[in-house]
Amino acid sequence: MSGPKVALVEEFTPAQVEALRKALPDGATVLTDAIGAGTIGQADYLVIREASLEDGHLAGLSSLRGVVNIDSGGGAVSGEVCDSMGVWTEAVLSPGPISVAEHTVMCILALFKRLPTAHRRLMDGVIVDGMEPFVTDQLNYSYNWVGLDLFEAVLGKTVGLVGVGQIGSAAARMLVAFGVDVVYYKRNRFSPEQEQEMGIRYLPFDELLAESHCVSLHNKFTPETEKMMGAREFALMPEGSFFVNTARGRLVDEDALMEALHSGHLAGAALDVFWWEPILPDSPLRSTPNLLMTPHTAGTPAGDTVALELGSAGRVIRRRNGATP
Repeated sequence: MSGPKVALVEEFTPAQVEALRKALPDGATVLTDAIGAGTIGQADYLVIREASLEDGHLAGLSSLRGVVNIDSGGGAVSGEVCDSMGVWTEAVLSPGPISVAEHTVMCILALFKRLPTAHRRLMDGVIVDGMEPFVTDQLNYSYNWVGLDLFEAVLGKTVGLVGVGQIGSAAARMLVAFGVDVVYYKRNRFSPEQEQEMGIRYLPFDELLAESHCVSLHNKFTPETEKMMGAREFALMPEGSFFVNTARGRLVDEDALMEALHSGHLAGAALDVFWWEPILPDSPLRSTPNLLMTPHTAGTPAGDTVALELGSAGRVIRRRNGATP
């Protein structure tokens, strides 16, 4: 039995097409330039990025079973026409938002695990209680020989997301998979059905700050959101909690954040974005305790992002076609 036929209606490089092909079910055929070549009528699935398909053309695709829309482009098909044909549609996120969400979750995990302190003590040669090195096996090993006072799992912790668009939603899904109680605040609240599907719950901003073991910002910067996290907001957060910002630097009053860290009110923070980028050579952030910093590297990963997108589209089709992921 031959595999499904997947149509592309815009131009991609051979390497990008190959990334799609590798992700598809065994035996699948990729129909490149499907409109120009006159093969689009054979398509079981359609992948679009920049191109759009007119309703009449779409309605004439009698073999079509599904459409994957890569949302970094401006392409679109009519959801209403697809519904009337019994054709499913699914969007694939650009690698950029996914990468920022991954970076956010990485920072949250690093903070709960006290990773910066553990790494520094390990590299400094700290060994507590006179422990002597020995060869380990399954039952015999040295545990926490650098003497961390506290390191935690995120399982069961409450993480508050402020601003839940593409990045915040992706971070929420990842955190829910870790068993985190995800709460969120955004100006336009999700419907109860959306909250249930995502496994998250809504709290007003101040309540979110007061109940969260860690708060992560995902807002856009506007004059209204400048310094939305300041001394008042950090004071509302629980003693020993964490703060993460992978959104925009000017959302945060950096002086207030440094004070909350120096005083010990916050147990740690992670920043990928700053008021000044690069940060100034004499910035006091450099000597602030329990502050993990990365040089605005959370976003779009290196390499051919279109190939990554097409690979993701191929995996959607593989899953929807009933093949093993």
